[in-house]
Amino acid sequence: MKQEYKKIAEVAVLAGRIMLESQAESYRIEDTVERILKTSQCQTTEVFANTTGLFVTLDDPSIEPITIVRRIKHRGTHLRKIHHVNNISRQLTKGEISLEEARVRLEKVDVSEYTLFHFDLAVFFLVVSFAVLLGGSIWDIAVSGLAALLVIFGYWLQGKLATNALMTGTVSTFFLGAIMPFVLLGVPQPHNLDIIIISALMPLFPGTAFTNGIRDTLKGDYVSGLAKIAEALVIAVSLGLGVALGLFVSNGVLSL
Repeated sequence: MKQEYKKIAEVAVLAGRIMLESQAESYRIEDTVERILKTSQCQTTEVFANTTGLFVTLDDPSIEPITIVRRIKHRGTHLRKIHHVNNISRQLTKGEISLEEARVRLEKVDVSEYTLFHFDLAVFFLVVSFAVLLGGSIWDIAVSGLAALLVIFGYWLQGKLATNALMTGTVSTFFLGAIMPFVLLGVPQPHNLDIIIISALMPLFPGTAFTNGIRDTLKGDYVSGLAKIAEALVIAVSLGLGVALGLFVSNGVLSL
């Protein structure tokens, strides 16, 4: 019987971890995990989720308490994963699927649906699309493709260095400010450096984290909400700092 309760707790933690790593709101994670835990019919089902950790407890007079803690180190925006986990949890709580089937389906959701090539291709077209949206000239749109490659290089660098968000954002955007002015020296007029840099920065801005931080705060989850807002502000500052340092270096060299 204890093994069955442990399986329920592990499935609930798996669902919560996927959602937390996919930038879901803390209140949504806690609601989903608690729904799964309640299928055990235990007297005590507790879950606490914040930006960097997930804590789950399952307890009843008939069993020894089961507590599972998961440390979350990597997060990214994956709204499709959140949607799938929500559907699986609701099907499980309604009795439409078994616990084992829910576990198998969650493990499939946990695996990325997109390859690294697909991700890089999406970033490239996103940057170019923003250059079009911001009214850039044909040269701005063309050069924004090169800026997109620098953004992709920044993501690659982030994976290799595994540093904190401040250092990663600063280093990756430094190349935008340092390299793009030199590229534009060989580009005919008209061109606009501001449009190119803004377009390249758009995929890097932590919009989802900031929005979810506000939503968690409004729901009364102040610890998680403020943590997400602080994380978003740190990333935003690092992006601005990196571009500013890059432009400072490039302008200094060009003025020589």
